[in-house]
Amino acid sequence: MFSIISKYIIRSFLQTFLVIFSVLFLAFFFLRSIDFLEIAARGDMYPQIALGYIFFNIPSVIEIILPLSIFLSTLICIARMNTSNEINFMRQMGLKSSNFLKILAIPILLMSFFALFISLIVSPYSLDSLYKLTSNQTFSDRFKMMGAGKPTYFEDVNTTFFAKESNDFDFGFSEIFASIEHEDMEIILTADQVSSIPTDKSTNRLTFKNGKIVGLEIEGDFLMNFSQLEFTFPRKIKTSSTDLSHLSMTSLISNLENNREQSELFKRLSIFVLIIVSAFVALNFGISNHRIGFTVSLITGSLFFLLYFGIYLGLQNWTLSSEYNSSISFAAFHLVFFLAGIFLSYFLNKESPINIYSSGVTSLNNFQLIFNLLLLAFVIYMFFYFLI
Repeated sequence: MFSIISKYIIRSFLQTFLVIFSVLFLAFFFLRSIDFLEIAARGDMYPQIALGYIFFNIPSVIEIILPLSIFLSTLICIARMNTSNEINFMRQMGLKSSNFLKILAIPILLMSFFALFISLIVSPYSLDSLYKLTSNQTFSDRFKMMGAGKPTYFEDVNTTFFAKESNDFDFGFSEIFASIEHEDMEIILTADQVSSIPTDKSTNRLTFKNGKIVGLEIEGDFLMNFSQLEFTFPRKIKTSSTDLSHLSMTSLISNLENNREQSELFKRLSIFVLIIVSAFVALNFGISNHRIGFTVSLITGSLFFLLYFGIYLGLQNWTLSSEYNSSISFAAFHLVFFLAGIFLSYFLNKESPINIYSSGVTSLNNFQLIFNLLLLAFVIYMFFYFLI
């Protein structure tokens, strides 16, 4: 009988998780993607690169929403079964609170290890690939996308360009105006056509056709007409990213004596502990739903999670700006919330004289249902508000 009940609880949990995770993923993924699509629509980025941005951001999106999805799924699944008296039936069959913990430990542990794998391996690789993708966008690519009818400044050549119209042939723009800043002299250049075609992987080239160039300097101006004029300049090669979130596990372990690498490694490992502790707290809130009510369970549990997750996101910056050891800081942080989870477990599942407890209402009217849905939407909104 226990095996049948266990399968039912796990199936209910996974169904709830899939719904919540899908909604959160689509919402967060849409918010992340719309910025890149706007840039591509303005012509400031190739659509292929925008799609690469969106694709390589998927692991970081999963890394963020997975802990919240597991927390809400655990709380809502158990609370729903409690509201429909399924928990009471299971208790009559001999299940105790500890049995629910053992049953849900299997899927929660698997999801925690998956989140750990994403945090340690996949997310850094994706972020580094995203960085390399942007570095492959050459000056020629950016020049072709500058658009006509607006001035555009390129730091590579200290030049502001303005083109009246774009050209679909070999030359990218027609009726071009350029203002070049060169030491103590300003050079004004006008031409009928201009294109940017790199000569090789290390050199960029600008080619102007049919125009004139004017130099303005203190010692005297000069004017020169040309039929074709070329400028070559070295391509700026981006070095490897030094962002901690882009570093591979090998890089972190090889530089583990540094506080920066230590803090990044412990932050990535922390997501496993965060999911386990928050799911344990969510389980206890769900089990106590029949005494304190779903609304109170959702409010209190969500406040606990948002506080836990918020400090988790900011703890690394705090350890880097302080003199405290990162390993001790992260261990103390999780220990405090783990002890808080144990206290809440005892507090919620023991009789208490506090008047916050309801009189054992096990069903929700329409008003309570709508209010709880609005409350859940508010919790998700606050979660996104602090992240984006």
